[in-house]
Amino acid sequence: NKSWEYHMINAYKNFFKNYAEFTGRSTRSDYWWVWLGNFILSIPFWIIYFYTVFLSIVMDSIDDSVSESTFMVLGLVVIIYAIFYLAILVPTLALSVRRLRDAGFHWAFIFLRFAPMGGIALLILHAMPTKETEVVNYSEPQAVKNEEGIEDTPFEESDKN
Repeated sequence: NKSWEYHMINAYKNFFKNYAEFTGRSTRSDYWWVWLGNFILSIPFWIIYFYTVFLSIVMDSIDDSVSESTFMVLGLVVIIYAIFYLAILVPTLALSVRRLRDAGFHWAFIFLRFAPMGGIALLILHAMPTKETEVVNYSEPQAVKNEEGIEDTPFEESDKN
Protein backbone atom coordinates (compact mmCIF):
# COMPACT_ATOMS: atom_id res chain seq x y z
CA ASN A 1 0.00 0.00 0.00
CA LYS A 2 1.48 3.30 -1.10
CA SER A 3 1.41 6.34 1.13
CA TRP A 4 -0.44 9.55 0.41
CA GLU A 5 2.86 11.41 -0.11
CA TYR A 6 3.68 9.11 -3.01
CA HIS A 7 0.30 9.76 -4.66
CA MET A 8 0.52 13.51 -4.16
CA ILE A 9 4.07 13.77 -5.51
CA ASN A 10 3.27 11.61 -8.55
CA ALA A 11 0.09 13.57 -9.25
CA TYR A 12 2.06 16.81 -9.10
CA LYS A 13 4.79 15.38 -11.38
CA ASN A 14 2.12 14.37 -13.91
CA PHE A 15 0.54 17.81 -13.54
CA PHE A 16 3.70 19.49 -14.85
CA LYS A 17 4.66 16.65 -17.21
CA ASN A 18 1.33 17.06 -19.01
CA TYR A 19 1.70 20.85 -18.88
CA ALA A 20 -0.38 21.67 -21.96
CA GLU A 21 -1.92 18.27 -22.69
CA PHE A 22 -5.63 18.90 -23.18
CA THR A 23 -6.37 15.42 -24.54
CA GLY A 24 -6.77 12.29 -22.49
CA ARG A 25 -8.14 11.89 -19.00
CA SER A 26 -7.23 12.62 -15.38
CA THR A 27 -8.54 10.65 -12.44
CA ARG A 28 -10.27 12.19 -9.46
CA SER A 29 -7.29 11.51 -7.24
CA ASP A 30 -4.89 13.17 -9.71
CA TYR A 31 -7.11 16.26 -9.85
CA TRP A 32 -7.70 16.61 -6.12
CA TRP A 33 -4.08 15.90 -5.10
CA VAL A 34 -2.93 18.69 -7.41
CA TRP A 35 -5.70 20.97 -6.13
CA LEU A 36 -4.56 20.30 -2.54
CA GLY A 37 -0.90 20.81 -3.48
CA ASN A 38 -1.65 24.17 -5.12
CA PHE A 39 -3.69 25.21 -2.11
CA ILE A 40 -0.87 24.29 0.29
CA LEU A 41 1.68 26.14 -1.86
CA SER A 42 -0.50 29.28 -1.87
CA ILE A 43 -0.92 29.39 1.94
CA PRO A 44 2.42 31.15 2.59
CA PHE A 45 1.51 33.82 0.03
CA TRP A 46 -1.80 34.46 1.76
CA ILE A 47 -0.21 34.56 5.22
CA ILE A 48 2.44 37.06 4.12
CA TYR A 49 -0.15 39.08 2.21
CA PHE A 50 -2.58 39.40 5.13
CA TYR A 51 0.24 39.99 7.61
CA THR A 52 1.65 42.77 5.42
CA VAL A 53 -1.77 44.38 4.94
CA PHE A 54 -2.41 44.22 8.68
CA LEU A 55 1.04 45.62 9.43
CA SER A 56 0.49 48.38 6.88
CA ILE A 57 -2.78 49.40 8.53
CA VAL A 58 -1.26 49.39 12.00
CA MET A 59 1.96 51.16 10.99
CA ASP A 60 0.15 53.75 8.90
CA SER A 61 -1.06 55.37 12.09
CA ILE A 62 2.48 55.35 13.57
CA ASP A 63 4.97 56.31 10.86
CA ASP A 64 4.77 56.87 7.09
CA SER A 65 8.26 55.46 6.33
CA VAL A 66 7.39 52.09 7.87
CA SER A 67 4.18 52.06 5.87
CA GLU A 68 6.13 52.55 2.64
CA SER A 69 8.43 49.62 3.37
CA THR A 70 5.49 47.33 4.15
CA PHE A 71 3.87 48.50 0.91
CA MET A 72 7.02 47.50 -1.00
CA VAL A 73 7.00 44.07 0.67
CA LEU A 74 3.34 43.74 -0.22
CA GLY A 75 4.14 44.60 -3.85
CA LEU A 76 6.89 41.98 -3.96
CA VAL A 77 4.59 39.32 -2.47
CA VAL A 78 1.86 40.17 -4.99
CA ILE A 79 4.34 39.90 -7.89
CA ILE A 80 5.63 36.51 -6.69
CA TYR A 81 2.05 35.35 -6.13
CA ALA A 82 1.08 36.45 -9.67
CA ILE A 83 4.07 34.63 -11.19
CA PHE A 84 3.15 31.46 -9.28
CA TYR A 85 -0.44 31.53 -10.53
CA LEU A 86 0.57 32.37 -14.09
CA ALA A 87 2.96 29.40 -13.99
CA ILE A 88 0.16 27.00 -13.01
CA LEU A 89 -2.60 28.56 -15.16
CA VAL A 90 -2.19 26.45 -18.31
CA PRO A 91 -1.56 23.13 -16.52
CA THR A 92 -4.55 23.79 -14.26
CA LEU A 93 -6.80 24.41 -17.28
CA ALA A 94 -5.45 21.28 -18.98
CA LEU A 95 -6.00 19.20 -15.83
CA SER A 96 -9.54 20.53 -15.50
CA VAL A 97 -10.35 19.68 -19.13
CA ARG A 98 -8.94 16.17 -18.71
CA ARG A 99 -10.88 15.70 -15.46
CA LEU A 100 -14.15 16.78 -17.12
CA ARG A 101 -13.49 14.35 -19.97
CA ASP A 102 -12.80 11.55 -17.47
CA ALA A 103 -16.10 12.25 -15.72
CA GLY A 104 -17.90 11.98 -19.07
CA PHE A 105 -18.53 15.69 -19.64
CA HIS A 106 -17.61 17.95 -22.54
CA TRP A 107 -14.54 20.12 -22.04
CA ALA A 108 -16.57 23.30 -22.64
CA PHE A 109 -18.09 22.95 -19.16
CA ILE A 110 -14.89 24.63 -17.99
CA PHE A 111 -16.58 27.94 -18.89
CA LEU A 112 -19.07 27.40 -16.05
CA ARG A 113 -16.43 29.09 -13.93
CA PHE A 114 -17.51 32.45 -15.40
CA ALA A 115 -21.23 31.99 -14.68
CA PRO A 116 -22.83 32.98 -11.38
CA MET A 117 -22.64 29.95 -9.08
CA GLY A 118 -20.81 28.17 -11.92
CA GLY A 119 -17.76 27.53 -9.77
CA ILE A 120 -19.86 25.38 -7.47
CA ALA A 121 -21.33 23.48 -10.43
CA LEU A 122 -17.83 22.94 -11.85
CA LEU A 123 -16.64 21.72 -8.45
CA ILE A 124 -19.46 19.14 -8.45
CA LEU A 125 -18.57 18.03 -12.00
CA HIS A 126 -14.94 17.58 -11.00
CA ALA A 127 -16.04 15.40 -8.07
CA MET A 128 -18.01 13.00 -10.29
CA PRO A 129 -16.62 9.46 -10.64
CA THR A 130 -14.88 8.21 -13.75
CA LYS A 131 -17.33 7.38 -16.50
CA GLU A 132 -16.39 4.37 -18.57
CA THR A 133 -17.16 5.54 -22.08
CA GLU A 134 -15.57 5.04 -25.44
CA VAL A 135 -13.44 8.04 -26.29
CA VAL A 136 -14.10 9.06 -29.89
CA ASN A 137 -11.27 10.75 -31.73
CA TYR A 138 -12.93 13.10 -34.22
CA SER A 139 -9.67 13.92 -35.98
CA GLU A 140 -9.63 10.45 -37.57
CA PRO A 141 -12.18 9.25 -40.15
CA GLN A 142 -14.91 7.14 -38.60
CA ALA A 143 -16.40 4.04 -40.21
CA VAL A 144 -20.06 4.47 -41.20
CA LYS A 145 -22.50 1.66 -41.96
CA ASN A 146 -24.47 2.05 -45.18
CA GLU A 147 -27.85 0.50 -46.00
CA GLU A 148 -26.30 -2.93 -46.74
CA GLY A 149 -24.55 -2.97 -43.35
CA ILE A 150 -21.11 -2.61 -44.95
CA GLU A 151 -18.77 -0.21 -43.23
CA ASP A 152 -17.50 2.67 -45.36
CA THR A 153 -15.35 5.60 -44.53
CA PRO A 154 -16.55 9.10 -45.42
CA PHE A 155 -13.54 9.38 -47.73
CA GLU A 156 -14.24 6.21 -49.75
CA GLU A 157 -15.30 8.08 -52.90
CA SER A 158 -12.04 10.02 -53.04
CA ASP A 159 -10.06 6.83 -52.37
CA LYS A 160 -11.48 5.13 -55.51
CA ASN A 161 -10.29 7.89 -57.85
